[in-house]
Amino acid sequence: LSLLGAPAWVQGKQPNCRLCAGRLQTYETKQTQNPRQSGCFPGSWPLTPTLPHFGARAEAPGSLAHKSFAGLAAMVVALLVGFVQPKAAAAREVDIYFGVGNYFHLQHELVLKEALDLGRRETDITTVAGYAGGTGSSSLDRVCYSSLSGEGADYIQQGHAQVVRVSLPEASITDFTKAFLEEVPKRKIFDKGPQFRPLIGLRGGLQAGVFPKIAEAAEGRAQLVKGNGNDPDTLGTQTGKETPTVYVYDAKAFPFRFAENSNQFHPDPPDSFESDYRELKLVLSKAGVISGNGCL
Repeated sequence: LSLLGAPAWVQGKQPNCRLCAGRLQTYETKQTQNPRQSGCFPGSWPLTPTLPHFGARAEAPGSLAHKSFAGLAAMVVALLVGFVQPKAAAAREVDIYFGVGNYFHLQHELVLKEALDLGRRETDITTVAGYAGGTGSSSLDRVCYSSLSGEGADYIQQGHAQVVRVSLPEASITDFTKAFLEEVPKRKIFDKGPQFRPLIGLRGGLQAGVFPKIAEAAEGRAQLVKGNGNDPDTLGTQTGKETPTVYVYDAKAFPFRFAENSNQFHPDPPDSFESDYRELKLVLSKAGVISGNGCL
């Protein structure tokens, strides 16, 4: 896996992975039943152009060499002008958090989807782990995994669930919601309790302007209901023939809270995940994308 820098095959290695830096091998990934066993293959890397040595002797004006050099310079300028064209306005992005089961697994899945589908790398990755859906917090407005942090009650006692937040172009909301909903029935049987309940959060909740995109993804896959905070788990409350119930929270009333750095890009035993994935913790910490939440 190469979410960072040059792919390992440049160094003469051939790892099992799903991504290659700078060149996505989506065709190979999508055709493999088990994408984690896909290999990385070199794509068409751009070659560094060899420019003329401008420190060489000067040619007389009007000479063949001078005319050739002038023509080459004109071509270079034309190419540069072509590259520096105004870019189209960036697509509007929406912050959405998803939760089901433990956030270690879900964060990994959505990071890979960001990289594969949106072409994001390193500090462009936005999927981060955290807590949401509860009404409680400490006196310092902190939400912590453990009460041993000295902040009083832990996140479960405060009514929160484990979630991951991602920033998505509006056009990608339906697809990412479908990917999330595919994870709901895969929840590990021992991930029981309100801290593992399935949920979606976005500013405006059920009344959000982009909610129809989420509803489209959920059609036939899930029943979307309003989250009121501190909600119970839905696992075991249905016969198995019904579509699962997923809470939808207004992120303005139930904001996302960052998890501890130690819980970001964390292995999900027995899955250790790719080394490049785990190294994103350091990369995004240095860039200020993730930071400590004041908890141990």
